[in-house]
Amino acid sequence: MKKTHPHFISATLVSIALLLFVGACGFLDNFEEVSDEENAETGASSPSFSQGPIAVGESEPDTWLVMLYQDADDDTLERDIFLDFNEAEIIGSTDRVRIVSQLDRYDGSFDGDGDWTSTKRFFIEQDYELETIASEELEDLGEVDMSDSQSLYDFMIWGIQSYPSEHYVLILSDHGMGWLGGWTDPEPYYGEMSLSDIDGTLSAVLTDTGIGQLELLGFDACLMAQLETLSMAAPFGRYAVASEETEPSVGWAYAAFLGELTSNPSMSGADLAVSIVDSYITDDYRITDDEARISFIEENYEYGENMSAREVAEDMSGDITLAAFDLSKVSALNDSVNELVTALPAADQSAVAASRSYAQSFTSVFEKGIPDSFLDLGHFTELLSEETGDADVVNAAKKVSAALSQTILAEKHGDLLPGATGLAFYFPNSELYEMTTDEDFGSYTSIANRFAAASLWDDFLAYHYTGKEMDLAAVDLAVLDPIAATQSQDFSEAIAASAPEEGVEFESPGRGEISISEVTSTAYEINVDESATISAYVSGTNIAYLYYYVNYYAEEYDSFLMADVGYLNADSMKEVGGSIYPDWDEGEEFLVEYNWLPTVYYLSDGEKEAFVYLEPELYGETYEEDVYTLYGLYAPGGDTDKEQEAMIRFDGNFEMKSFWVFTGEDGTGAPREATLENGDTFTPWELWQDYNVDTEEWEYAYYLGEAALTYTGGPFVILAYDAFSGVYEVGFRAEDYDGNIVAEAYQEITVP
Repeated sequence: MKKTHPHFISATLVSIALLLFVGACGFLDNFEEVSDEENAETGASSPSFSQGPIAVGESEPDTWLVMLYQDADDDTLERDIFLDFNEAEIIGSTDRVRIVSQLDRYDGSFDGDGDWTSTKRFFIEQDYELETIASEELEDLGEVDMSDSQSLYDFMIWGIQSYPSEHYVLILSDHGMGWLGGWTDPEPYYGEMSLSDIDGTLSAVLTDTGIGQLELLGFDACLMAQLETLSMAAPFGRYAVASEETEPSVGWAYAAFLGELTSNPSMSGADLAVSIVDSYITDDYRITDDEARISFIEENYEYGENMSAREVAEDMSGDITLAAFDLSKVSALNDSVNELVTALPAADQSAVAASRSYAQSFTSVFEKGIPDSFLDLGHFTELLSEETGDADVVNAAKKVSAALSQTILAEKHGDLLPGATGLAFYFPNSELYEMTTDEDFGSYTSIANRFAAASLWDDFLAYHYTGKEMDLAAVDLAVLDPIAATQSQDFSEAIAASAPEEGVEFESPGRGEISISEVTSTAYEINVDESATISAYVSGTNIAYLYYYVNYYAEEYDSFLMADVGYLNADSMKEVGGSIYPDWDEGEEFLVEYNWLPTVYYLSDGEKEAFVYLEPELYGETYEEDVYTLYGLYAPGGDTDKEQEAMIRFDGNFEMKSFWVFTGEDGTGAPREATLENGDTFTPWELWQDYNVDTEEWEYAYYLGEAALTYTGGPFVILAYDAFSGVYEVGFRAEDYDGNIVAEAYQEITVP
């Protein structure tokens, strides 16, 4: 029942005591500081900065204004967005397609092109130099808070007034966090732009200018392809492009899709949206251009200078997603989801929880240890049909699938995300749901307020976790219509309708009743060149995943060092939408086994090594298909004053696939793939189990490892060594559908 691997790496998925909610990117805990206070309390969408009617000149047919709001005021992505700007210069503006940018750079990161750090507006002109800006600088705004809605409003008003056109495109570039928003400006403002902030800004711009709808709204940022986001965007645009998952460092292929637009300015917004998706990664200038590709390979690969454009694109595409959407179909999509919601209360809620647990998920912006909550909508509805077997749910799920196919114009995803269909939504576990319904943090519905007004999904979450009866009439799909773009909206009633009752006890339909018998072993003392097979019997309900785990007892600290954790396979598997998950026999007791070879693992930079503990992130049919994550602290140039939370993803063969940096603490906030540069350091976290004398319980805590590894041009490498001598706890853990470790048992094995 286990996956055989010569040197299996993994980690804990236990629910640890570190689940104090910090808030994604520091967002939820300072919501009222970064959003209008009245909006937070009432759900109002109208911002205070609206200036009233603004004159816009006449436009000619087949003219476009492409507005690039490029928030590069961040150590992680300054260079990447700077290069996106230069990719746009490869094409440049024409008399029919005007391209403008507001580019904010960071102080202390990428130092190219004069190392200016202010915010500037440009009219983008053609230039083939990728490392320097040749476009006309129209204005130097000084230091501007790009996370402030006022900055976005001012930029759009300036652009529309300066370059009146038939079609308007807005592309927002920075960190993204799904329904939470994103668009951070860490120094000196430390703010974020929420989804409701963007909603209010677009409403003000369209109302004040009278331009109707944007032709296309693009989110060149991570995690923004969510139903909540599309519901916000629907009144303000005809089409949208966004990604369910994190985006790689190259971002969108600006030269490719802008080249198509300038060559054919009579194309539709739908055609442009599809072009953005089709060109993503495969046609990126940094990959297709020979000189640019050589430079990119040198920055990101230890070897492979002869890699073709196709090979580089394939290597980068394993965990990507991008989709184009017809926003006129979002109302019908929400209607189909609402119909599904009306059928769900009659279904087995543990089966609904199972569907949540196994649905294709995407990178979390919440703290380590909290199960992923951004789930693929199409895959989830497929799982609902499979897991519930309820005829009404099956029929309603088919309608959601049909509505999705009408909404999604184009979609691409990598092999590591087999269940991705283009659009995600928010389905937290019980612990996260309780956190994000707390107004002290700024709740889910007050941030995704337009979605709350149009959807019953938030109402179902209240039913699922608290038993609150749903008011099926408490929805208004009219808030998604274009007319809503020019009207002040108050979503307070919708927000209140789905709020948990005060003092209510939160429940968990996915909570499991699972037991693990005494663990036996074929040996209780083994040498490093020997192995021991442990076994136990498991029984119970709501079993999501089973793991083996290994803890090393550090006598000098009287604590346990987490050494290894890994998935166990079930005797049978299920496959839904291309995604594999275990099918445990919950009807009777069954046997689990694991053969332990005493091994520990280190990360090496070629000179130094650090003990590592990797966390399983993606369950695959075989070990090669598994994905693992290592958390640590990243310091650009080795400067510990600029340390940020980061993670490295490895495939099942322990090859380093990507490097990600988070904007918040403790693994929270918007993630963004980063390009490591010589001198950057990474220090892995270690997970320990300490005894708390006050509570008389063993508690988990992360501690920073002693070794900071330095990037020197090649990927970090995993090394396997004989285990330390001493006593180990080798056992099994069971995780339920709510993401909780609810049972564990172990046997002590000594390595002399």
